[in-house]
Amino acid sequence: MDFKRKGKTVIGLTGGISGGKSTALGIFKELGAVTICADELSKKYFEVLKDKIGEAFSSCDRAEIARRVFKDDVKRKWLENLLHPLILKEAAEIIDSAEEEIIVFDLPLLFEAGLESSFDLTLCIYADDKIRLARALAKGFKADDFKARDLKQTPLWVKAQKADIVIYNNESGKELKDKIERFFYILKQKPMR
Repeated sequence: MDFKRKGKTVIGLTGGISGGKSTALGIFKELGAVTICADELSKKYFEVLKDKIGEAFSSCDRAEIARRVFKDDVKRKWLENLLHPLILKEAAEIIDSAEEEIIVFDLPLLFEAGLESSFDLTLCIYADDKIRLARALAKGFKADDFKARDLKQTPLWVKAQKADIVIYNNESGKELKDKIERFFYILKQKPMR
């Protein structure tokens, strides 16, 4: 799947759990970028396919299924194979119809899915593990759930090495906003295509 489009800069946004991807995506949206969130699309298609998923898991509870898939690679792959094509297809449609030049697609499993070459740029939001764990706990995660999910993703330091751009998010939301505003300004001055 190729998300690159003439006249547009399409950015693949990734990072670790509770690292600030959603906050970053919100800032890009405030600045005027078209934003796409894989997690939101996943929720949408989970509802569409709820019966099929419920049959496979003997449950329709998203939180329960999430806990189970991060402990069972076979179930996780089955669910990813069901949802990911739909998510990527809709994302491509949003990109095609966007009138804005800058599009940011928040895709936590960007590198795991091998999609890095599908974007004009890849951007990793990086926060230290202790900070991410504290943020996750503040959101209501259990430490064990956080660790189980984190272990199923490519290590964050590897994502940072693979990404074209890394924005560190160990500080406050204001500092993250300042960094993204500077990055966005540069993008607006020098479009990719």
